Amino acid sequence: MSERSSVTWNAIITGYSSQRAGHKQYAFSALLLFRDMLMDESGVMPTDTTMVCVLSAASQLGMLEIGASLHGFAEKTMCVPEDDVYIGTGLVDMYSKCGCLESALLVFKRMNQKNVLTWTAMITGLSIHGKGEQALAFLYEMGANGMKPNAATFTSLFSACCHAGLVQEGIDLFCDMNKKLGVMPNMQHYGCIVDLLGRAGRLKEAYDFIMGMPVRPDAVLWRSLLGACKIHGDTAMGEKVGNLLLQLQEQSFDDLAPRSEDYVALSNLYASAEWWIKVETVRKEMKVRGFLNKAGCSSVQTANLNAL
Repeated sequence: MSERSSVTWNAIITGYSSQRAGHKQYAFSALLLFRDMLMDESGVMPTDTTMVCVLSAASQLGMLEIGASLHGFAEKTMCVPEDDVYIGTGLVDMYSKCGCLESALLVFKRMNQKNVLTWTAMITGLSIHGKGEQALAFLYEMGANGMKPNAATFTSLFSACCHAGLVQEGIDLFCDMNKKLGVMPNMQHYGCIVDLLGRAGRLKEAYDFIMGMPVRPDAVLWRSLLGACKIHGDTAMGEKVGNLLLQLQEQSFDDLAPRSEDYVALSNLYASAEWWIKVETVRKEMKVRGFLNKAGCSSVQTANLNAL
């Protein structure tokens, strides 16, 4: 292109920073494009959209130094970041994911305006750092400020409860999210509760929870519970869950297509309990389905003695 505007630069930088597959490679490319934008002879200046995108790229890479430099650049050339809700939210997200929670909290407290994304970014940061009780406190503070949480907010809150071992608090929150706060649970929320109960060893409750769901559970939920059964040594429950998962696979729904790792997980569960006959049965079934591949080979380079 012979001419590029801020819209042009923002389009390509947004495209790179928003990729999820191979996100680190694309995030780095987004930062390189931002550098090229600053060096471009046309003198096009970044906008708030540009800054949000490059802050996202820095957070994906965990590059605190780059993120802090972007913070300083925004302050010197554009605006006070705390006065821009989008840049401020991007800074909260970046500092949290780069391991600098105190800086994220400082930016958050200084912001003159906050939206639901800002609150969610701060709660996510607290969750990442294992601050479960503080994350729950932010939920109530959020309500006191007239801000209603959304589905993403609850995902972060449930994650915080999982990391902090706040089992009852997470269950109570799940019960309240629709009745009191008007947010309908989705599959990700159900998965968080299964993970929460599974981590606590409350496997029977997790199983009953899945069976009582108003929607059909996906394979991820059953795999989560199967993993918890292995961790806590409940082979009987694990066998029940594993066989149910394999039976669901036979129906060949989109998200329940046959997966080799499900057979491996069940086989490992049997092996941990030293149920070798059942291990062999699962391995034979894997062979029938073509999941057993030939053993892999590694190459080792040795010195050429003749060349010495």
